[in-house]
Amino acid sequence: MLKKNIISNNIKKGLKNFIFNILVYKFKINLKINLKMKNLLLIFLLTFSLGANAQYFSVTYINVSQEDVPEVARLETQYWSKVAKANIEAGNQLGWGLFAKVGGGSDSWTHAFINVFESIDQMMDQSIWNPQEIIGVSAEDISTSQYYNASAIHHYKIQGQVPGTDGTGAIWNFGRPENLQGFVQDNVKLWGPFFEKNDTGRTNWGIATKITGVNQSNATVMTWDGYDSVADAVKVLAGEGDNSGPSKSKAGEYMSNGFLARVVVQQVIWIQ
Repeated sequence: MLKKNIISNNIKKGLKNFIFNILVYKFKINLKINLKMKNLLLIFLLTFSLGANAQYFSVTYINVSQEDVPEVARLETQYWSKVAKANIEAGNQLGWGLFAKVGGGSDSWTHAFINVFESIDQMMDQSIWNPQEIIGVSAEDISTSQYYNASAIHHYKIQGQVPGTDGTGAIWNFGRPENLQGFVQDNVKLWGPFFEKNDTGRTNWGIATKITGVNQSNATVMTWDGYDSVADAVKVLAGEGDNSGPSKSKAGEYMSNGFLARVVVQQVIWIQ
């Protein structure tokens, strides 16, 4: 009788262990599936967030002689920044800033204004630049255009970005890929999520396609890499920073000759 009870107990114990193992196995399978689905969902959300809600910006490239830089900087930071701030608060634009080019010759652009907008209609509306109405000073009294040796305006559409935080240094990359659509999608689907998930020293990143100012030889796309300082940006160009990227990227195939130019800029002022 005792032997039968022992056998019966062993059978029950074995059955319990068998059922327990089955449940654990099913739990692990479900956990793997759930984790996989969460990862797929995360990738989808990252990709969607980079491509949704397209924004636009204009870049006004200017060439200013060294002796005139202080006066231009004074007028822009003291007056025009207030106009831009009022426009942002009124919902007429999203951001405004002045950047100085680091290095390069005096025959190219030395500074650049960035204006960010929600739509093309906003971007093309010049009526918002009315300092007389906004700050009580006439545009003629605070004009800086007389200090420009040359200027040009290009308009862009943002295709993807990782906003992050603002640093004082950045690298602006200008390219002309043979396959523009492939290059943009590669950046949006691979590079953006890579920078989102990995610490590469960047404070922000983005890619935009040029709308105006395109000819048969100049850049059709621009990417930017933000850094905490100008020194950090220069180190990257010197091969001393983190230049890692997604292993499945085909950006090199889509733009086989690389970027036409990589320019380091320093933030003078940024308002958003």
